[in-house]
Amino acid sequence: MTADILRLVAGGLLALICCYGGVLIRRHYIEREKFFADAEAFAAYLTSELGFRKTPLNAAIAGFAEGRKGAFAGVLQRFSAALALGGTQEGAAASAAESAKLKPDEKKKLREFLSALGTTPLSDQLAAAGRWKEDFGARRAKCAEESRRLGGMYFKLAVLLGIALIVMLA
Repeated sequence: MTADILRLVAGGLLALICCYGGVLIRRHYIEREKFFADAEAFAAYLTSELGFRKTPLNAAIAGFAEGRKGAFAGVLQRFSAALALGGTQEGAAASAAESAKLKPDEKKKLREFLSALGTTPLSDQLAAAGRWKEDFGARRAKCAEESRRLGGMYFKLAVLLGIALIVMLA
């Protein structure tokens, strides 16, 4: 009798661990979607700040990242801090992009975006910000679809694995 209860408790704990793993996987997909949504919002913010106010890059980054939480705000803050310490823009962009939890090709695109900030004439920067906004919007839409499809699927599979473990141990 005691062994049966212990097996049931162990199965329940394993089921909870499986469900938590599913939640973590789903959260990963949601965070990627939020990252690209914030990147898209930053590109739009940068367009308005550069076009209307002609705000310096560090002030625009600080204005956007102020009060925001999330991976993209952290990347921007690391980028700005590396620039403030006197690092090269390419080096600051590379270190900031490597800290993001993205796929390698997405890290490369982010590094290109950050290294191009503030290095060209104003009209070129405005055009580039518009292109990056569209690119980030497309990536956000793709991540939203992956989050809905794959995140939900992995969560459901983790729950089913937990139920199967309970049945096997009970």
